[in-house]
Parts: sequence; C-alpha cells; structure tokens
Amino acid sequence: MPSDTESIAPTAREPAHPQTGRRRALRRTGAAFGVAAVLVAAGMCGMPAPGFPPSASVPAGATEAVVTVAPRYGASRFHRFWMGDGYRELWATPVRAPVVDLGTFAGGLVPVRRGGGRQTRSLRLRGADGREYVFRSMDKDQAKALPPLRRALAGRIRQDQVSALHPGAALVAAGLEDAAGVPNATPRLAVMPDAPRLGEFRVDFRDLPGTLQVRPGPGFAGAQRLVGTDELWEVLRRAPRDRVDVRAYLNVRLMDVYLGDWDRHPDQLTWGRTERGGAGTWVAIPRDRDYAFADYGGVIPGLARRFDPKIVRFDTAYRDLRGLLVKARPLDERLLCALPPSAWDSAATAMARALSDGAIIAAIGRMPPEYVARSAPLAATLRARRDRLPDVARRFRAHLHADGRCTQP
Repeated sequence: MPSDTESIAPTAREPAHPQTGRRRALRRTGAAFGVAAVLVAAGMCGMPAPGFPPSASVPAGATEAVVTVAPRYGASRFHRFWMGDGYRELWATPVRAPVVDLGTFAGGLVPVRRGGGRQTRSLRLRGADGREYVFRSMDKDQAKALPPLRRALAGRIRQDQVSALHPGAALVAAGLEDAAGVPNATPRLAVMPDAPRLGEFRVDFRDLPGTLQVRPGPGFAGAQRLVGTDELWEVLRRAPRDRVDVRAYLNVRLMDVYLGDWDRHPDQLTWGRTERGGAGTWVAIPRDRDYAFADYGGVIPGLARRFDPKIVRFDTAYRDLRGLLVKARPLDERLLCALPPSAWDSAATAMARALSDGAIIAAIGRMPPEYVARSAPLAATLRARRDRLPDVARRFRAHLHADGRCTQP
C-alpha cells in the first residue's frame, strides 16, 4: 500500500492501436461536418462577436453598482434549440456588486501587470498589506484562444458558448471547496472602478465586473513555498525526501469531477510545501474555477460531443465523466495509479459527508441574491452529484486503469 504522501513516476504508454489513424481520419471528417453545421446555425442565429463589449458605466465614487455581466448571450428559442440554454438568463440578470476601493482595500492596491490568461481579462495588483491580488473578468474572450484563421470562422460560435458557463461558478466552487477542506483563494464578486489609479490599465478594466482574490504566496494554506506543476518535478528531483500528498491530490480531483470542471490542466494547480523533520510535503492548490458547472446543451454541441468529450453537460448522473478526465489524464496517471480502491472509497465518502445540504446552500449563498433566486436547479444537481460521489469515484478509478497505462494494482 502506498504512503499518503508519495511521488510516483509516470508510467509507460502502450503503442498506438493499428486503427488509430483510421479513427483519427473519421474524427476529422466528423469534426469538419460539425463545423459546417455550426456555421450554418451561426448564420441563422446571429451570434455575439468575440472580445469584450463596453461595460456599463459606474458612477464615480460609488461603493456599489448594478451591473449586467453579459447581456449579449440572450437568444431566441430557435437559437437555444441549436446552441443550448446554458446559463443565458444569469448572464443577462442585473446584479448588485461592490466596487473595489483601490485606495483602501488591503491598505491600498497598486496595479502591477496583466495576467497571463488568453480568454480571461485579468490584472495583478499589489496590496499595502504585502500580498498580491488578482482581478479576473467574469466574461471571456474566446477569439484569443483560436488561431487567426479559425478565429474568423468560429470566433462567434465559441463566444456564444460562453453562455454555457455559470457566471457565479467561482464563488460557489470556493464555498464547496471550503466545506470539503480543499484549499482555494476564495474569490469575491467585484467591479473595477473607472479610476486614475489604474494607470495604463484603466481603458481595459474600468467598470469591468469580475472577481477579486488573493494570489497564493508564501504562507498561503500554511505553505512555506509555492511552485507550479512544471517546477514541482524539478524540485522533487533535487529533494528526494520530498513527497506529493497524493491523497490530497485525489480530493482535488474528486472536487473537479463533482463541480463538472473539465479544464484541469497542470497550469491550473499551484503546489504548496510544508516541512516536517527535514522532509517536505507538497499539496495541490486548485485555481481558476471558470468551467465549474459547464453545461453545453443544444443540438450542435450534442453532435460535437461525439468528437470532443470535453463538451460536457452538468447533470445528476455524470454522464460525461470521460470528458471531465481528459485534460488531467497525464497527471492522474503519474499520481493516482497506485492508490488502492479503499483510498478512493474513503475519500469520496468523506467528501460526500462534508458536502451537506447546508454546505451546498451556504456555497450558493456566496453569489449575489439575484443569482441565488434562480439557483434551485443548481442546488438540486449538486445534491444529486454529491450522493453519487462514491460511485463516480469507482468509475473514475476504473477509467484510469481501463487501458493498461496504470501498471500499479
């Protein structure tokens, strides 16, 4: 049986199946057909343009503002039939949100630089309290995630599918992570003011609704040091006594699956080190919960799902589990293969117990009241997914071992 804190080397991959090339060709053909169908639908439906449209004006000196995050995702019944309902009503619902006081928050905030995300408009700020903060837009610019040619053809389609994301996802996810003991940066809803203090960033960020959170640094979650995933492997090579807490990583991954968050590539993790007896233990700290509760409905996304499993639905039965596991597969193979079934069962049972009805209600309550009033379906789905966590943990483990790439029992 492996230790609770074990570093596991990646396992070898099996040779490709002889028919892999043929399958890929079929997938490309199907994908091309899907794109063509989507373009036809796009021409009929009038989809939103990529980029960030001008934000609503916030009165100078206001401490609170009523903002509509992204009314551009409103659509006709015909459009919704083809492209899905998602959370269009929430994006178009006016909400009351606090305006960041750059002069007093954290003792005063000074903009430092833009964040590195391609789709999210983000800004790093240094607080007089010695910590760094991150402001992240709630709306996304999907065009920047595409190469130039595809941007011209598919930018509007991808932009419209932002409606499948929940605008309050990060707020609710943080509450659920708190309940389950998963470390997180606890974002809060905020509107960036139109203030001279923003300097060169004023044009891009003024009056922009988003979330504000601390950026993990030394001392966060009790860690003396924090690194990214790529740096972690080099650290482990130089410090052979250090170990990754693989059971804590399993908790993070079960939370990913519970939230329906498919976008969990290695860059979505920070690793924190605590030391005892000269040896270090590294714990995963997830970030950027933009894709929690992603719900890609409609005829066209349903067809595309056959070729890209990441086009998931947020439902009670985890029907799209495979799509939730794709992006983190290499890291899962490296860290989770050796964990016995009992570890998966105990982790899932403990998480389900922690996610009580009260915890779910409290997490949803972190959103603006205007969103909470429309969240009965979300609460029901979260309760049903919680009750199925032990079963989905077994399915997760079986999927990880199904193709022979996990050599451990």
